[in-house]
Amino acid sequence: MDLQKTIGFVRTLEKELALFNVDPSDPIVEELTAFFETQNVRITGNRTPPGTPSEIAVLGARSEVHTIVDLALLRELITHSPVSPDEVGVVDTEYEAVLGHLKETTFTSYDHERMFYASREIENRAHRVGYGTIHAGFQRCSIMNRQQPTYRALAQRGLDVHVYGVPDATPPDIDRGQVHTSETTEIAATWFVVFDGAGDDTQKSALVAEEQAEDNFYGVWTYDPVIVDRALDHLERTYVVTGDTRSCSGA
Repeated sequence: MDLQKTIGFVRTLEKELALFNVDPSDPIVEELTAFFETQNVRITGNRTPPGTPSEIAVLGARSEVHTIVDLALLRELITHSPVSPDEVGVVDTEYEAVLGHLKETTFTSYDHERMFYASREIENRAHRVGYGTIHAGFQRCSIMNRQQPTYRALAQRGLDVHVYGVPDATPPDIDRGQVHTSETTEIAATWFVVFDGAGDDTQKSALVAEEQAEDNFYGVWTYDPVIVDRALDHLERTYVVTGDTRSCSGA
């Protein structure tokens, strides 16, 4: 599954958080919709016959129930965990019953600044772990060059580093890392940072986005190990194992 199809695949994983028998005047549906704005989840309000439980929420997908929680937990979540404009992704907390099932964040309009912010979170995670493999593509070598210090540091830290870009400039020196130059549409159109977690599913993370207009990206930020593994498998098979790109260890 290529990177653009990975984005489409995540869109098919939309979940539903169904609230049952909430007072119609209660703004909780709107509040949860705003709180989970970038999560791949739809919030709905539902009524069932009198005598059935009220103030409960059911999280599920494709007729599979993931969890049932008291609405009080969700009220506490949105009260004590405000979301800032720069917060994306889900960090597991005491609200694991809900957040643990929402491992992917989708976004429709990120500029370069927000893409760099998202990339830094994954790069910092990889640096903290200290080993494993990280793949990063910034579309063009000219953009990649500005990230040279970060990826040299990751390579020197001990990670297996692979960076990708269309060769519009001299590729950067990434120390022991590998620079893959490619003219493929996929490399030219997508921005990605994928970390394998050094084999630990709890550390796996990926940012995969497609530029749909100048400085406007659409994509996903995920901690779901299944989705991360799909992206890793594609990158390894397409660019590393087959040697379809021109690869070098420095400028």
